Amino acid sequence: MPAPVIFIFGLGYVGRALGHRLAAAGWQIRGTTRQPENFAAEIAAGWDVIAFSDQQKIGDPHRAFAGVNSILSTITAISGSDPVLDLHGDDLAGFPGWVGYVSATSVYPDKPDGICYEDTPPAPATARGKARVIAERRWQDHHGAEIFRAAGIYGPGRSPFDSLRDGTARIIERDGQVFNRIHRDDICRIIMAAMAAPRRNRIINLADDKPAPQGDVVRHAAALLGVTPPPPQQLEDANLSPMARSFYVSRRRVGSRVIKPELGVDLLYPDYQSGLAAILEVEKRMRVN
Repeated sequence: MPAPVIFIFGLGYVGRALGHRLAAAGWQIRGTTRQPENFAAEIAAGWDVIAFSDQQKIGDPHRAFAGVNSILSTITAISGSDPVLDLHGDDLAGFPGWVGYVSATSVYPDKPDGICYEDTPPAPATARGKARVIAERRWQDHHGAEIFRAAGIYGPGRSPFDSLRDGTARIIERDGQVFNRIHRDDICRIIMAAMAAPRRNRIINLADDKPAPQGDVVRHAAALLGVTPPPPQQLEDANLSPMARSFYVSRRRVGSRVIKPELGVDLLYPDYQSGLAAILEVEKRMRVN
C-alpha cells in the first residue's frame, strides 16, 4: 500500500511539528511555506515543500494536490478573508478526503462566568475573531472541515523563557483577565487523533485545563529559571498596540468536551506548570547535544 499523503498549508510552528510526527507514522508530507530554503533537512527526508504566500498561487496546483488523502490549513485569515480558499478554492473543489482548519478561540464571546465549550455559539468581539468565523464556515460549507480552535500556543522556542532571557518579558495585569493556552505537542496529538477518527464539521477546542493570568505564567517561568520577574503593569499603563491590547481585553475560559470524551486523548501538559517544565527539559537536551 502506498503511504498516505497529507498536504499542510502553513508549515509553521504547528504545521512543521505535525509533519514530523506524521512522517514518523508513515505519512508522506507535502506543504507550503514562505521560506522553502529553511527546510533542507525535511526536503532531504522526502518532504515536498512548496513556496506559497497569501498573494500568489502555488505554481502547479494539479501536481501539488494529486494523490493527497488529507488537507490541513494552519494559515490565518488575512484582511478578513482566507487566502487558501481565495486562491485555491476551485482547485480543492470536490476533494474527497479529510480536511482540517486550525482556527482560534477568539471566535468566542467574552465570558467571565462559565466556560466556552465547543457548542458555545461564536460571538467574536474583534475583527480578527470575526474573520476566523467566516473562514471556519467557508471550510465547513465547502469541505466539511474539522475545526480546531486553538488557544495561545506555546512550546520549545515559543515560551516565557525566551522573553525572560532577552529582557522583553512583561507582566500586564487586568482584573479578572485570564489566558487559555495549549502546548504544541498536544495540538499535534489531538489533530492526529481526529484524523484517525474523523467526523465532518466537528469543532475541537485546543486548550489545556488551567486558564491563568499571564502574570502567573511569567512568574512561574522566572522562578524555574531563577531570575527576577519583571514588575507588573496595569493594562491602561502598558502602551500596547491595539492588536496586543485586544488579547488582554477578553475574560473567557475555554474547555473541551471532545478531546478526552470523544477522542480519548489525555493531555501531556494539562497545565502551564507541566508544559514549562517539559520545555526546560527539551532545552537541556539540546544544549547537551
